[in-house]
Amino acid sequence: MKKSNQLPKSSSLMSLSSIYHELNFNQVHENDTAQVVILNEPSLPQWMGSIHPNGSLYEEPLDISKAQQEHMKFRELLEKEGCTVYTVREILTGSFDQKTEDIQHRVKLEDFAFKSIIYKLDDQQDENELGEVDKELVSDQYKKKCIESMSNEQLVEVILTRPTIKLRKSERDTELLATEYSFKPLVNLVFQRDQQITTARGIVMANLSSPIRSPEVQVMKLCFQILGLPIVGEIPEPGKLEGGDFYPCGEDLCFIGVGLRSNFYAVQYMMDRDWFGTERVAVVKDYFDVNQQRMHLDTVCNLIDEKVMLILEDICGEESPMKRLVDEYVRDPLTGKYSLNRHDIEYSKYLIQEGFDLVYASDQNQKDYGCNGLNIGNGKFIVVDKATAKTIARSTKTNNQLLFVDFRTVTKMYGSVHCCSQVISRKSTESKIIDFTQASTISNSSSSDSDSSLPTSPSSTLRKQPSNGSDKIVMVAPTYFVRPRIGSELMNAHIIRQTRQAVLDDFSKLHNVLTKAGIDIHLFCHEPFHRTDQAVFVSEWFSTHDNNTLVIYPLASAAKRRERRSDILNYAFLPKYTKCLDFTPCENGDLRVIETTVQEFINNHPDQHNSNDTAPATNGEFLNFSGIVLDRKNKIAYCSIDDKVYSSKVVDLWATTLGYKVIKMKTSSPANSFLFVGEKCAIFCPEALSLTESETVLNQLYETKKKVVVITQGQMESSCAKVVELKGANSKVCLVMSDKCFNQFTKEQIDTLTQTEDTIIHCDLTNLESVGGHGLIGMIGQLL
Repeated sequence: MKKSNQLPKSSSLMSLSSIYHELNFNQVHENDTAQVVILNEPSLPQWMGSIHPNGSLYEEPLDISKAQQEHMKFRELLEKEGCTVYTVREILTGSFDQKTEDIQHRVKLEDFAFKSIIYKLDDQQDENELGEVDKELVSDQYKKKCIESMSNEQLVEVILTRPTIKLRKSERDTELLATEYSFKPLVNLVFQRDQQITTARGIVMANLSSPIRSPEVQVMKLCFQILGLPIVGEIPEPGKLEGGDFYPCGEDLCFIGVGLRSNFYAVQYMMDRDWFGTERVAVVKDYFDVNQQRMHLDTVCNLIDEKVMLILEDICGEESPMKRLVDEYVRDPLTGKYSLNRHDIEYSKYLIQEGFDLVYASDQNQKDYGCNGLNIGNGKFIVVDKATAKTIARSTKTNNQLLFVDFRTVTKMYGSVHCCSQVISRKSTESKIIDFTQASTISNSSSSDSDSSLPTSPSSTLRKQPSNGSDKIVMVAPTYFVRPRIGSELMNAHIIRQTRQAVLDDFSKLHNVLTKAGIDIHLFCHEPFHRTDQAVFVSEWFSTHDNNTLVIYPLASAAKRRERRSDILNYAFLPKYTKCLDFTPCENGDLRVIETTVQEFINNHPDQHNSNDTAPATNGEFLNFSGIVLDRKNKIAYCSIDDKVYSSKVVDLWATTLGYKVIKMKTSSPANSFLFVGEKCAIFCPEALSLTESETVLNQLYETKKKVVVITQGQMESSCAKVVELKGANSKVCLVMSDKCFNQFTKEQIDTLTQTEDTIIHCDLTNLESVGGHGLIGMIGQLL
């Protein structure tokens, strides 16, 4: 499509959808021919950003004039290859359709600019000292007068730089004197990929993670209104969505990344409303890496042909410490709702299963933005790194032309040609013309929806597992386990990032050894908005039992109660667990259990991410699963008893409900900190209890034919009892622990454990343990 014969000459209010009847304003496949592309050239806001690159989310200092030249050559290349290109500035000024005098356009521009300017009194100026004329000069009426006098170009500068003017009374000359001009420029608007995604359904407005970027969404929303393009919907808080995490891959499939910049809340919100428009949605989970260098999906992979994926080799394979995992959701053709079909498939394995050829990019290729090229269809792929281009060419996986553009200065702002472009229309043999009236209706109706995004469909069937160990478990990655700490090195953002990365590296090792042993892991993460710092200890708020029973415990901590999230409950426990025993009424002093279903529990206990409740409950009766150690085979429960945390009343109610004999131990310590009971063996620290209670426990263990490894208090403090027994491949019984824990056992103790276990698995968790991640039993939620 040539720009010269496609651009409209004039219109009262530009409407691309009405003028380009033959175009579809959506994307079905990244490999389809790009027709309309939106860019934003570097200008004054980016110059402002270059004054302090780090604070502007830039990678390095840069020369803005060189960035402008590179960006212009990129635009020229797109137009040469047949794309119609608009810039944000052209859309806002009205120069894109060669008509800048349209009143409707002007009103939109003025109203937006009005909200972008702030008049404030100087900090030293008392408002009571202002006269009537002075007050008029800081009023909305005066601001409106100023805006009405500005040209479209001036208004655009206001919108892009967002000025604040501080004023005080003047002793001479004019009535007021401006004492300070400050700006909140949209320094990252050059990266047009992120403010929205263009799906098979159309344009969906995103919600950006960084506070300095969030206003960009409203600017792009204004651009689409000026262009006359309908918006399918918009992601509300606490959802986070950025366009760099999205790839369309046909009517059947699309990819959406979650991790550093986008979250599952936004994905669920879109699936519930069918905004992806594909039969399947592959959610690519970045829960081990979460690194700024690889912030989006488009920084580690790219669709360079119909079935060819360029991918960073370092993220590929089960052994990779920064691997990505895929959860696949399938849309029901009758209800239109998505359900989980399969989960936690290593990304490169999933791609190969789906018939993709892979071209592997090196770490240096990725750092040089080789993965961030732009597929414009018609057999052409734009690259910014020649070394990556040669890798693609030598792979013989694609015959696409590789078009090079020098972008070395623009990339210093932390993005390349894919980041800098938003393709809003591609020519596809698969796609159909969108009913824009219907799209507008969707957009209008979505605005009245609740901002909560609850899963609405059952997940895949979970296999029944034997008791005392399970080859299916739930884990929550410690993505935000490391928090700033006053008076420590963790006040430094760089140290926080380093420590967080080290912790995730350890967790990745644990995930890897468990996966190699044949353990089926369903991995979730936690987000800042969840306010659940300790979510990695997922096993503390639930337990599973025979007859497809899920038990939910009454918890004292408000943060722990927030861990009972609807997405985990839905996708980890449904549809297998048909009975839910809800002990949460005890939190309010109501000593009873409600027999219900998981779905009813979800419906009756909405997520509490908006709750301001942080104080622990005081008037209830509490019990969490760390206070119970089960001998499932013999139906015996060893329970800690403490008035504040482990209520004797709740223990009695629990035991009666589930039919367990109880051995009570008076202690405020979690039972699993000093006692482990496996299928054939037990680990116990008698020093943790009184002499009488210790004898009672030991007698019961010997009575049930357990081989008992007695540990010292020092070994207990090294989490030697916080081990977990799981069944792996071929039902092999595995005892899992950290290296630190393993090294605390004597040779004789290890020999005893080896006699009762098929294998002992251990890995280095030094970094995780150093910040409070002690003991594996709390990190592994068993699904029996």
